[in-house]
Amino acid sequence: MEMKWVCKTLELHLVLLLLLILVSEGFDVNPDDRNSLLLFRSLVQDPNQRLSTWVGSSCTNWTGLACDNRTGHVISINLTSMNLSGQVHTSMCKLSYLEFLILSHNNFTGSIPLCLGALHGLKTLDLSRNRLLGNVPDTLMRLSSLRQLVLSDNQLGGYFPWWVGNFSSNLEKLDMSFNSFRGEMPESLFYLKSLKYLDLESNCLFGNVHDFYQSLVFLNLGSNRFSGTLPCFSASASSLAVLKLANNSVVGGIPTCIASLESLTHLNLSFNHLNYEISPRLVFLEKLLVLDLSFNDLSGPLPSKIAETTDKSGLVLLDLSHNRFSGEIPLKITELKSLQALFLSHNLLTGEIPARIGNLTYLQMIDLSHNLLSGSIPLNIVGCFQLLALIVNNNNLSGEIQPELDALDSLKILDISSNRISGEIPLTLAGLKSLEIVDLSSNNLSGTLSDAITKWSNLKYLSIARNKLSGSLPNWLFSFEAIQMMDFSTNKFTGFIPDGNFNTSLNFNSGRRNIMPAIAKPRNVAIEVYVAVVGTNELSFNYDLLSTVGLDLSDNLLHGGIPEGLLELPSLEYLNLSYNFLDGQVPILDKMLSLRALDLSHNSLTGQIPGNISSLEDLTLLNLSYNGFSGFVPEKQGYRKFPGAFAGNPDLCLESSSGEGCNNASIPLVPGKTSKEETDEGLISIWVFFVSFFVSFYLGVVALFCSGRMRSYILQTKI
Repeated sequence: MEMKWVCKTLELHLVLLLLLILVSEGFDVNPDDRNSLLLFRSLVQDPNQRLSTWVGSSCTNWTGLACDNRTGHVISINLTSMNLSGQVHTSMCKLSYLEFLILSHNNFTGSIPLCLGALHGLKTLDLSRNRLLGNVPDTLMRLSSLRQLVLSDNQLGGYFPWWVGNFSSNLEKLDMSFNSFRGEMPESLFYLKSLKYLDLESNCLFGNVHDFYQSLVFLNLGSNRFSGTLPCFSASASSLAVLKLANNSVVGGIPTCIASLESLTHLNLSFNHLNYEISPRLVFLEKLLVLDLSFNDLSGPLPSKIAETTDKSGLVLLDLSHNRFSGEIPLKITELKSLQALFLSHNLLTGEIPARIGNLTYLQMIDLSHNLLSGSIPLNIVGCFQLLALIVNNNNLSGEIQPELDALDSLKILDISSNRISGEIPLTLAGLKSLEIVDLSSNNLSGTLSDAITKWSNLKYLSIARNKLSGSLPNWLFSFEAIQMMDFSTNKFTGFIPDGNFNTSLNFNSGRRNIMPAIAKPRNVAIEVYVAVVGTNELSFNYDLLSTVGLDLSDNLLHGGIPEGLLELPSLEYLNLSYNFLDGQVPILDKMLSLRALDLSHNSLTGQIPGNISSLEDLTLLNLSYNGFSGFVPEKQGYRKFPGAFAGNPDLCLESSSGEGCNNASIPLVPGKTSKEETDEGLISIWVFFVSFFVSFYLGVVALFCSGRMRSYILQTKI
């Protein structure tokens, strides 16, 4: 396992350094080495003064150094995480007795010095997590004693070094991940007997996934361009603990011999082109903690048994999402007693959610969304008392929300949207005080809203859109301090928009300028879920809510005026009050500096158009059509960038581009189009805007996977 290997490596380094420091006590730094180090220090930027101890002659006083107890020659330098910057100066190359050179987690720039190849006694070279550029110099092939070469998380590139598999018969660890190397791996690398740890993730390497002929412990080739079919890795059958080939172009089925890897703890084959059914003979041992086969083209029934399990060991995370699995969820999955995260979304699963799901008492997250599941949410799910996220949206679930769900008092995300769930929202759900995201939209819920909901004090996102809820909007509507988005659209709410305390919401009033593009429709909120393996068998769960800051009360039966305070919220990005019976004048919009989308169409609003539309620099969508606006709108207000925004206002005069007369706002902009067609066109333009946003967003996520320094295990879902 990666963490285990890293810990052992760090322990080895610490023991060596402590021993070397202890034995070096009372000995001075060799004068030649001292001069070389002082030259290095003079040329490096050290804002935290971490190298200020490099004075005098005693080796024990110099931070990060260890010296030979007889000669005083420097044999180890470890300057990890000292916020140093500048170039790795060639003065380091004069430390001819150096065995350990570790400069990781700093901000060094420039290229790797060619002369490092002269340090023939070097056993560890770690320059990871800096900003080094260029190629790996061929002179490093002279380091025949090297055991660890770690160059990850830099900006290195060029063709993958041809010599890297045969320059040292002692090399145990090679980590060149998160760079821009291209080409194929040299064949010699597959036969390097000493190699235990190989990490080449996030480069531009290609070629077939090759079998290795040594006893590897860790192999990560993820986020490259490897193709071909999966080999058996039989030479590593007893040793391989981590196998990651995610985000490549691997094809074919999953060979059953993969299950013969008896030490395997992590297997990630996601984001490939794997297909066919999973053989019932593919059963992993209880040592396997993480199994991710998501985003492939696997089909057939879910395997009735995917891994062995005991009361104390077994799978912690199982992700089979985004495939073409069909049939029912097998009961055997409910016997994976160690399971903490279960992802089966975006498949073709049918039948009911197994009642025995409550047997998974360690479960923290379950995502069964985007399937064809039927029946009700089983009451036994309350047995998953540690559950943080319950996501079952976009299925055919029915029945009512059971009041007993209040037993899930750790729940942060509840998404049951786009089903056929009916009845009222139980008052007992007020007991779920940890809730941050609640999506009950697109169901058949009825009744009124209770002030019990106000106990969701951490609420960030609430959608009850497209239901049959009724009654007046409550006065506590704007009382949630952490709220970022509320969507109450397409219900039967009546009465006035409450003129409450709009200053309560921190997100509505923070004045922050969101750097992300606005999401045109709040019902399409995205969530990034982070699930990291933090111990031998524990997960850490977190998420980011990627939603615009907004409010949607459209398509109800609301009347009266728009509260002035609502149009003074500096951070509100999206406001939709369309398809109601609102009247009166629209207050001035000069304080809505973050506004990106405003829809007040299909109401009975009157008076003049607010004169500061052109000053709202971020406004992308505007729709004031089919109201009773009147008066003259000068062209300088910039209305031309909002086609159709003023249609259906017969008393509104828009200044023509030629400066002669008016364009009657009641006339469709495109001859021959009806009002309904214009409305449909407006909806289409909103949809186009939404699609363009998410294309940009997901391209950004792909870039993050390819070039970021993220070590968390990342999963994504959408509400």
